[in-house]
Amino acid sequence: MTALFWDQREDSINLGNFFTIMTGWPGSPNLTQWYQDLPAYYHGRAGGLSFADGHSEIRRWKDARTMQPVLKGTNQFPGALLQPGNRDIIWLQERATRQIGQ
Repeated sequence: MTALFWDQREDSINLGNFFTIMTGWPGSPNLTQWYQDLPAYYHGRAGGLSFADGHSEIRRWKDARTMQPVLKGTNQFPGALLQPGNRDIIWLQERATRQIGQ
């Protein structure tokens, strides 16, 4: 699966991409974290992803830490946010682009 478009929060849009840090994947979920980019939750606590093969997925976010209040008037969400065991980060990591065999 190659994700192309992700529904991103307005306060973390910076470079036109969505960065998914792979720290913690697959065997150390206590190290999962967000880094700069956070998914949007404007649609009933859910966000959308579309993929190169033409399919799309809607994810209803499970972890409350994924849905932190939006920081109005900024587009620079602060650096890294360590969120051990965040199921939403793990879900995105499973769909992120990575080297073959990883």
